[in-house]
Amino acid sequence: MKTAKRWILSANYLVTLVIFGVIFAAATIALFAGNSYSKSRTSPGVPDGPLALSSMFTNHMVLQRGMSDPVWGWGAPGDQITIRFANHTVTTRVRPNGQWKTRLTPLSASALPHSMSISDGTQTIILRDILVGDVWLCSGQSNMQYPMAGWFHRTNLKAALAAADHQTIRLYHVPMVESMFAGRPHLTAPAKWQPCTPKTAASFSAVAYFFGNALRKRLHVPIGLIEADWGGTSIEAWTSAVGFFKYSHLKKEQDWLKHAMAYEAALHGSTAPANRARLVNAPGGYPYDFQSTLRPDPHQNPTTLFNGMIYPLIPYALRGVIWYQGENNVLSHDTHYYAQLKALIMGWRHLWHQGDFPFYIVQIAPFNYGQKWCGPNGNDAPFEPLIWQAEEKAAADLKNTGIVGTMDIGPGATQILDSNVNNIHPANKHAVGHRLALLALAKTYGWKKLPFAGPTFQSAMFHKNRVVIHFSHVDGGLILRYGNALNWFQLAGDNEHFGSAKARIVGDTVVVSATDVKHPRFVRFGWSCVAVPNLANKAGLPAMPFEAQMSP
Repeated sequence: MKTAKRWILSANYLVTLVIFGVIFAAATIALFAGNSYSKSRTSPGVPDGPLALSSMFTNHMVLQRGMSDPVWGWGAPGDQITIRFANHTVTTRVRPNGQWKTRLTPLSASALPHSMSISDGTQTIILRDILVGDVWLCSGQSNMQYPMAGWFHRTNLKAALAAADHQTIRLYHVPMVESMFAGRPHLTAPAKWQPCTPKTAASFSAVAYFFGNALRKRLHVPIGLIEADWGGTSIEAWTSAVGFFKYSHLKKEQDWLKHAMAYEAALHGSTAPANRARLVNAPGGYPYDFQSTLRPDPHQNPTTLFNGMIYPLIPYALRGVIWYQGENNVLSHDTHYYAQLKALIMGWRHLWHQGDFPFYIVQIAPFNYGQKWCGPNGNDAPFEPLIWQAEEKAAADLKNTGIVGTMDIGPGATQILDSNVNNIHPANKHAVGHRLALLALAKTYGWKKLPFAGPTFQSAMFHKNRVVIHFSHVDGGLILRYGNALNWFQLAGDNEHFGSAKARIVGDTVVVSATDVKHPRFVRFGWSCVAVPNLANKAGLPAMPFEAQMSP
């Protein structure tokens, strides 16, 4: 592909980021010290009136089965709050700060609609058509955000939407909202639960819908899907302050947050926005150095989207999270994505107080970002492979996490290379949702012997100037997805100058050799922004990219 064409495509992607981005800024509250937020009656965003519920609780919601679901809201200090649901009654008192919270008795799955009453003795709120099943939070950037009626039209949109009529799937879509103050996170979200119909599904995340529908079919329980995503955003924006300070050594982000908190504390409750005229990207003009060719935008700042879009959901009971993000951090030349991802996951888990809930990651798909990001040959500046490496490491190191591969989800495996790597939003969202469901079924729900991952690097060893690579997750054997020979394997000697290598399947291994590398020390597979590798297992799941040093 010509260099000029690459730069045009890169520019188109940058334009996409601008379209999706809406400038706003925030930091966080005293989580810096490890404290919890206080959702007091005097905090901004709390509904007025003697009795109010968090906006997580509306008609048509799904409660999480098997857990003591938290229910919370606000009222007059000292009032007794009584909640009745499914033949259970719980009571609590409104605290002096106007907040109340209690927990329901653990519930069994039920597709039978129930009602819930919440009363303070004077006022009663009735919620109807409530189901009990499994609730999943679906978050990330544009590949999670793309709706059923958006990019997905390339793969049978009409039929898919017509079939999206499921009364046991419920959808909750968090709008892209601003959080302008670090010390005042949003306490409620302007959203509500809705039954899944062709109309409501049309504007909902395609990945989330296909994931939820696959679970519904196999588990036969109601599924609640919470969508909170924003195209063209960095992982820093989705991470909580407690994640940065407690679970990472990311000094740049920590310094930014300290400055932001100090600036907001100096406002003494003033309503002046932290980003005056939205012309700078930090409180008091202190910049967060987001390394992109784009001018730094406030909505890329640490904690901004967490404060605005994730915090209002806490502590609603969840089964787990699916996460599809990373393209923006390729553009930032990010070499710390593992630390970022760990901070995000551990911070969310810390604040939810629900233990190590499942957190499943979608590998970002190959894309030709241009020479600055991929290098002239697609692998000289491998920032996307570094993101892949970080995603896999997080999935391997952190408890109750996993990853699904996307190396094969371009328009068609047999088409020319450029047709697969010049669309940063692959249309095949069905495959992504289906693979996430397989991962959840295997790891969360305990379905044994269910293939849920593609061939994954296990070890590489010398053997007579050849390299023998062993994989996990071969699941019936290794196959070529297309073509007559394996592709995208590379070898290097001590000089680490990589070149193309020949590779062939031998049983459950791949044997790799190169005539110009007599003593191979390093091996790569799919290690390029423009890779469209053809190795898979018989379950149809693509091999994961890797870079490794061989054992002698």
